[in-house]
Amino acid sequence: MLLYFRLTMVETIEKRAEPEDGPLHPYRVLDLSDQRGLLCGRLLADLGADVILIEPPGGHPARRVGPFYHDGPHPERSLYWFALNTSKRSITLDISHPDGQAIFQRLVASAHFLIEGYRPGFLDSLGLGYHELSRLNPGLVMVSITPFGQTGPYANYRATDIVGTAMGGLLFLGGTGDRPPVHCRASQAYFQVGVQAAVGSMVAHYHREITGRGQHVDVSMQQAVTAGMGIGGMHQAWDLNRVITPRIGIPYQRNPPLDYGPRDSQVFPCRDGYMLAGRFRALVADVVALINEEGVGLELRDRVWSAPDFVFLPQEERNVLLKALREYYSRHTRQELYEKALARRIMWCPVNTPADLPEDKQLQHRGFFCSVDHLELGESIVYPGPPFQATGMSARIRRRAPLIGEDNEEVYQLELGYTPRELAAWKYQGTI
Repeated sequence: MLLYFRLTMVETIEKRAEPEDGPLHPYRVLDLSDQRGLLCGRLLADLGADVILIEPPGGHPARRVGPFYHDGPHPERSLYWFALNTSKRSITLDISHPDGQAIFQRLVASAHFLIEGYRPGFLDSLGLGYHELSRLNPGLVMVSITPFGQTGPYANYRATDIVGTAMGGLLFLGGTGDRPPVHCRASQAYFQVGVQAAVGSMVAHYHREITGRGQHVDVSMQQAVTAGMGIGGMHQAWDLNRVITPRIGIPYQRNPPLDYGPRDSQVFPCRDGYMLAGRFRALVADVVALINEEGVGLELRDRVWSAPDFVFLPQEERNVLLKALREYYSRHTRQELYEKALARRIMWCPVNTPADLPEDKQLQHRGFFCSVDHLELGESIVYPGPPFQATGMSARIRRRAPLIGEDNEEVYQLELGYTPRELAAWKYQGTI
């Protein structure tokens, strides 16, 4: 995996019915991030870390991001918030207030990780930057997630998810060749940078285990997006061949001298959705034989093809075969097409919708989806779980996303030792 970050050296008991475990138990994470960092915190929480969300009084802005449970806009019913904050606790705190800064420093003193998403220099202006906090806690791993990193000409620029995908190069690849780039509905840049931030925090954690010294992990959303494209070969296509990889809808062309270009795949409608016809390497004869079984494309049976591989057919021959394929697909369901393709080792697969995924046999076998209780809603909600498994390690959702400030008393009174009178005073003045 490419890591695009820079390392700078320098529930109440009743809520937790299951025992705490996981490789990151009992490490503590303070999650002070914006939308770019919420996935990072969730991944660490899935691994057993005690992740404490530090929300401003009134709640985190991401709580107002839809869609909402039963379509009722409410800060406690955001499905977006639910998905990215499982297994975390929540306290409210205004770190711009002097009392809030003092409380925050006490939290940092016993923390192992801090995730934050403020513009560069903001925490320094409050006396809460890495230089100050590392003197308070030399082992602290501080993960700063920003649109463009802590340095450089764009360091202080703001950016949303679509800006991250555009500036990182991913947006250019979305859609088909006969239209402008298309943005994916899911927050790809936010999720990419969240994953990279989690990986960066683990590298810094490994260093701390060896040396006892913390680190400042500087994570750029733009670089995280660009890193993902590099893994897909987009950078190499330019570096090695001076070819800008086009959107998939553009017909395949060989790029001499390396034959390095986009994979020619086609999505076809069928009776109950869509199927992806993958790259037909040396399978033209098999595809023709399959569709001939039902009387489709019989005129193609005795045709002499200029190449055995669909990829290298001239466009005219390719169009003839694609026309027959469209007719054949329209007669079948996705499952029927999938089974026929498997029998002949043809690279076809169904295009799953979000509604299809919980019924997917492979995901069910892996136990990917799990039910999480929401007692305040009177029901359980099905969630996607951690995307990995490992021998002897528990990675799972331990509780639903917290309500606003749900764990104030537990953290402030039971763990930090503040009195109810102090909490009431801070709540009155807006500190918590």
